[in-house]
Amino acid sequence: MNAPVGPEQITAAAIASFDNCRDPRARAILQALTRHLHALVTEVNPTQLEWSQAIEALNQSGKLTNEHRQEFVLWSDVLGLSMLIDAIAADRPSGATESTVIGPFWAVGSPLREYGADIREQPGGDPVWVHGHVLSVDGRPIAQAELDVWQNGPNRLYAVQDPGAPEAHLRGRFLTRPDGSYAFLAVRPTPYPIPADGPVGRMLEATDRHPWRPAHIHVAVSAEGYEPLATHIFDADSEYLDSDAVFAVKPSLIRTFVPRAPRDPHCPPGVSGEWFSVEMDLVLADRDARRRDHGSTQRT
Repeated sequence: MNAPVGPEQITAAAIASFDNCRDPRARAILQALTRHLHALVTEVNPTQLEWSQAIEALNQSGKLTNEHRQEFVLWSDVLGLSMLIDAIAADRPSGATESTVIGPFWAVGSPLREYGADIREQPGGDPVWVHGHVLSVDGRPIAQAELDVWQNGPNRLYAVQDPGAPEAHLRGRFLTRPDGSYAFLAVRPTPYPIPADGPVGRMLEATDRHPWRPAHIHVAVSAEGYEPLATHIFDADSEYLDSDAVFAVKPSLIRTFVPRAPRDPHCPPGVSGEWFSVEMDLVLADRDARRRDHGSTQRT
């Protein structure tokens, strides 16, 4: 059997090499990946130097990736792939809170904190009281739902980026009360640039794209019987809402951070001076209802 010599023959042979894969899903993914990568190369016709530079960018991405930094997640984010996957996978009923990217700065092991606890473990920034309810689509409160929250500080860094910050700074997990309510004390987030000192940053600079994200607080919610949710609370007054470097802004997730006076009767404990409050209810989709709906659709 002669080896393939032309572009079409090489592509066909590479795709066919997966024909005997026993896992049909793996076979479909790898054949599609091969087909689209070959189509990309055929379309742009890279030089050997350009291809070597692309391989080196992947090498550098791997070297930078560790438990504190995920360069490959950044590639996915800035190329719009993370939000494309989110859009394709989203199948929530009307009224459920929209999801968005998790991002590269989530970390396992955030401490479980009490209702209303302060996630600030070092001073700095404007205090903000974040509160709301976790609800079902039909408005029922969800007790014992877990919220995992994380955000950046006034220095624009997350704790996993900042060697000078306590490990649990501006991070925490909370359980909702019987009425579905949650609350915690944080700091008003700031716009920040995604890490731009690696291959992703060099790509953005070379293509005249900025690395900035608008101010937001991350919230991931899980509860028994409901679809998990990873979302943001965006600050309505932030810059870059219309040009987020990772395309993650959804209008339904934008909230007003309301300024409060020092003597406001609802001032959280331990806060002196001006502070802010932001309210956001988080509505979860019923997992069992979705399964029933999908089963009914398949039978019809």
